[in-house]
Amino acid sequence: MANYLMESSDEAQRLEGKTQAEETRRQLAMVGLLPGMRALDAGAGTGAVAREMAAMVGASGSVVAFDASQERLDAGKALAHVANLEFICGDLYAPTLAEGTFDFIWCRFIFEYLADADAVMIQFRRLLKPGGKLVVGDLDGNTIFHYPMPPEVEEGLPKLMKAIEGRFDPYAGRKLFHRFRTAAFSELRVRAMPYHFYPGTIPDREIPNWEGKVRTMRGAGEKAFGSAEAWDRFATQYLEMLRDPDSLTYSILFLVEGTKPLA
Repeated sequence: MANYLMESSDEAQRLEGKTQAEETRRQLAMVGLLPGMRALDAGAGTGAVAREMAAMVGASGSVVAFDASQERLDAGKALAHVANLEFICGDLYAPTLAEGTFDFIWCRFIFEYLADADAVMIQFRRLLKPGGKLVVGDLDGNTIFHYPMPPEVEEGLPKLMKAIEGRFDPYAGRKLFHRFRTAAFSELRVRAMPYHFYPGTIPDREIPNWEGKVRTMRGAGEKAFGSAEAWDRFATQYLEMLRDPDSLTYSILFLVEGTKPLA
């Protein structure tokens, strides 16, 4: 994926660290991943989710972990020792995968980084068998829903969002239902559930993920704020806000599923 906002040498480690296997399996079961399916994890990163998918479809099924980063796929291959899991590098806008070959496509936490999400929806529809299911999950409010916010953070967040416009959409989740409708999927189902939910101090296990985000966005942040010093002040205040026992941070995960019509 060109111009990926979170691109860094630490991204493979960050993705592995933030993926919660038990919750991932719960979500996959909830949306209907079944034994024997031919499934695609689109934007798989290291394949942390794809490994869970491979276990769930079993020996009679198969999974493709598809991602634009060969480096992250190679890191995933070193962790996966599963016969029914294949790693393929490619572009979501033009995937070199056979048309109409998947029973199930899963794509989570990718649409917020896409410059043209509707074009990717068209590709997913092409890759599915008639009657196959697409599931897309993404966040609403990622990085921006907090209360109270220090004045410096409240003033600075719009500057940062403007600087990364086209590379990150903090409102990607609320747009998914309409994207499914536009792409002519049927049997739509929409679920909304808390994702980031920190009433008070952020849990220690979550801090490395947020610190990693801040490090990776440094270049964009310096452009947004005009200097390294100004970005460092904002980043420090932002992380301190997450640790503030009097603050609330939250986002909503929208999980949308739809079926490719038979005709």
